[in-house]
Amino acid sequence: MSKFSTTVLTAAMVLATGAAAATATDYTAIREDTHIHARLLAASKAYLIADTCPTIKERKFYLISQGLKLQSYARRLGYTNKEISAYVDDKTEQARFRAVAEPWVAAKGAVMGDADSYCAVGRAEIEMKTDVGAFLRTN
Repeated sequence: MSKFSTTVLTAAMVLATGAAAATATDYTAIREDTHIHARLLAASKAYLIADTCPTIKERKFYLISQGLKLQSYARRLGYTNKEISAYVDDKTEQARFRAVAEPWVAAKGAVMGDADSYCAVGRAEIEMKTDVGAFLRTN
């Protein structure tokens, strides 16, 4: 499992028990849930920053607490742990999140290969107390 998968899985793995519309190969229902998508996307953006900037780390306990909140939410929607894990581990879904996160970070001023630019984006997100910044901490 990649570090990206592990990070997003940490945020989502506590997500749920129940029965839902998503299957092991059709993630349409979970993909289209705006709340789940937004939280996983924020975690994905934070991962991209933390993975590139050596002075910023992810707030692991925050990831877990947010995962617990998503668990409660997903339980009401009826998703199972197996469905959530399959969704988070799916390489196509990971690429889809990364395809959104990368241009977002670039639009904020990050330049591929320039760790300092990722650090600047991360520090700004932390300072502005954004959803992405909430997942991050400085060393």
